[in-house]
Amino acid sequence: MAAIALTVGLGAPAVATVPPDVPEENVYLDLERSMTECISALPKPGCGREPVDSGDRGGWQQLLVFGVLMTAMAGIGVRVAFSVRSRSRTASQN
Repeated sequence: MAAIALTVGLGAPAVATVPPDVPEENVYLDLERSMTECISALPKPGCGREPVDSGDRGGWQQLLVFGVLMTAMAGIGVRVAFSVRSRSRTASQN
């Protein structure tokens, strides 16, 4: 049964589509720079665009999330430091 379904599926004609004539705007890279300079694991400064919307890379929402994460990490660090200090005081008294 699977062989029949496979041969029927392979017999379907391929349909080619023509790309639209309207060029799409590239909103992620600054096209005035060379593409080889901007596409890498470590892109150079000046590649990309300024944040326009609040959710864009580097916008205020992304910076707010970074601030919340750093505050949480500092809180965890303080909690661990107090726990270690309390444990060392208890161990030195015994």
